[in-house]
Amino acid sequence: MFGPGRSTLRRRAAVFVLAVLTGWSLAPQTPVSGGRPGAEVLAGGESGARAAAAPGLYAGGTFTEAGGVAVDRLATWNGSAWSRLGASSSAGPDGSVTALTVYDGDLIAGGNFLTAGGVRVNGIARWDGAAWLPLTGSSGTGVMTTPLDFVDALAVFDGDLIVGGQFLRAGGVTVNHIARWDGSEWSPLTGPAGTGVNVASVWDLAVYGGALIVGGGFSQAGGAAANGIARWTGSAWSTLGTGFNGDVLALTVFDGSLLATGGFTQAGGTAANYVAEWDGSGWSTLGAGLDAEGRALTVYGGSLVVGGTFTEAGGVPANYVARWSGSAWSALAGPSGAGTEDIVVSLAVHNGRLVAGGFFGRAGGVVVNQVAGWNGTAWSALAGPAGAGTDAGVYALHTV
Repeated sequence: MFGPGRSTLRRRAAVFVLAVLTGWSLAPQTPVSGGRPGAEVLAGGESGARAAAAPGLYAGGTFTEAGGVAVDRLATWNGSAWSRLGASSSAGPDGSVTALTVYDGDLIAGGNFLTAGGVRVNGIARWDGAAWLPLTGSSGTGVMTTPLDFVDALAVFDGDLIVGGQFLRAGGVTVNHIARWDGSEWSPLTGPAGTGVNVASVWDLAVYGGALIVGGGFSQAGGAAANGIARWTGSAWSTLGTGFNGDVLALTVFDGSLLATGGFTQAGGTAANYVAEWDGSGWSTLGAGLDAEGRALTVYGGSLVVGGTFTEAGGVPANYVARWSGSAWSALAGPSGAGTEDIVVSLAVHNGRLVAGGFFGRAGGVVVNQVAGWNGTAWSALAGPAGAGTDAGVYALHTV
């Protein structure tokens, strides 16, 4: 996940080039069948021919090489080598991948792309272990209706795939930046007073307290005031206090509380430097917080880990990634240095290691190329026989 700023400008420039080079038409697209020819459809929409996404760490971004292997903006790491999804280097999405999750056994990729594996998908696609497939409803496919539309957040809630980002329609249905997919149809998240969120984008999603939590750059959700964060119960929208004075870029659950990070300096009317905690009734700070925005959150080794654009956490030099124990901040420092040399925008845990992705050449003084592993004491590259890391930014990480 990533928020507004340098990464957004980079992405939108790339989107404009994509539109020009492809001559992309903004006309409504004919729905594309989401079925697999020859597959036996079982109860619940499962297929007898399902291969399912293989276990591993999946990385998405703008890169076309991972570990020396030619890929198409998406690759998988098995712990010792990188590989592509599909038989050729052009078998993936044709634009940036900014969100990943798993739904109904398939890997779901979202971003700013028109096709995946040569199939028209419009910003979101599913990989069943053998082929890319669109998410098509009765009125249309995917979410992209303009070149600037993108998917930036994915989650599973109440049996549905939830998709957030910057888009107004999903499958031809008006949804306003957030939609749900039940395996066969798209629908909006509509409460008594309105649908979706009002402006900007949905940057991240989390499930907390039996509800879907939505973070972004909006000021209304379901037609009611909601500053940067809102709760969806399955039938209605509600707020979490008075929200934030800036964008919420990442969410996670840690030690029974909801954690948010982003571009804000206040949470619930209280000073909170770029990171805050919701305990179910109010917002509180995590020490002195960060000195610049956070972009990613995860939990590793019993601590909260934050990645972003900051260089200090709680007054401690940290260099773009830091951990919060529940009472104090510390850097992720190895023998040769702490943190990364530039922005961290994605975090995950794989095979007992914390994995960070973003726009950096080194981590802890070690050459890693945009993605690195942390084992609790030192940073290392994700290096296969042919090379380490990727040749461009890593926006999304997900472990299957």
